[in-house]
Amino acid sequence: MALPILNATRYATTLPSTGEEIYYRPYVVKEEKIMMIALESKDEKQIMDAMLDVIEACVLTEGINHQDLTTFDVEWLFLKLRARSVGENAELKLKCTDEDCDGISDVLYNLDDIKIDGELGKSKMTIKIADGVGVVMKYPPVKLIRKYDAKSMETIEGAFSLVAGCIDQVFDEENVYEAKEQTPEEVKDFLDSLSTPQFKSLADFIGTQPTVHDNIDWKCQSCQKENSMELRGLQSFFT
Repeated sequence: MALPILNATRYATTLPSTGEEIYYRPYVVKEEKIMMIALESKDEKQIMDAMLDVIEACVLTEGINHQDLTTFDVEWLFLKLRARSVGENAELKLKCTDEDCDGISDVLYNLDDIKIDGELGKSKMTIKIADGVGVVMKYPPVKLIRKYDAKSMETIEGAFSLVAGCIDQVFDEENVYEAKEQTPEEVKDFLDSLSTPQFKSLADFIGTQPTVHDNIDWKCQSCQKENSMELRGLQSFFT
């Protein structure tokens, strides 16, 4: 006789990039093992792959493609999953901000307090680059970000390819051109025709991508100093 399989509780949250309410379940031991193995590797790509696998397994709403999520969607969803699966309190190890103190304090943080530093449902921005001409930019999906490592992102070719992948539309006074309907060569030719300030305005948009964040206060366990700092990005919540 087969052992019973427990039914998981269903939870709801808002997907930051679209503002859509979606449903998910907590991750189970099988999925937690995937994450633990990835974290032990300390390999960023392996960790991201594991997070996406867990998100794909746990999101119950149909039509959500985990590869199309933005990085801030992934950050948000994974912290929500962690809170519902293991518990909302995460123990952080925070270094005292006093230069003369090397104290490391164990500080409990409630993951339900996390925030997104951008407007929910706002994943695109219209950037005017000339009279009557503009570009609608979208935040890069995970499938695009995963093509690059930190080193390649710093190269001209890497930055160029990333900007090209974030173009959603180009428009002038007469037409709207969907980027997905253009060939890579046509998009390249368009970007090559821009002035340096025009291209920079498109590249700068990517740097405005929202992220999870919150402020935290604690007293140093070594020197008793009152500390305050901002947690920003997924890594901050698991330091």
